[in-house]
Amino acid sequence: MPYSRPVTRGDDVMSLEEFKEAVKSGCLKDYDGFGYPVKDGRYDSTIAILPSLMERIPADATHILWFNR
Repeated sequence: MPYSRPVTRGDDVMSLEEFKEAVKSGCLKDYDGFGYPVKDGRYDSTIAILPSLMERIPADATHILWFNR
């Protein structure tokens, strides 16, 4: 079930715009970690997002939950 897990306080969540800018500027690379798409305060742990695979971001996602390596 997509977007089944709640984002919790203290999680590293960024808007899609922030994520895309961080990737574009080179601040985030695949080696740095991975993320999950977020919608309405919940994330989908079945879709791992890497900076080199941004096409995996679902069209309805609004944020990225990021996990640093």
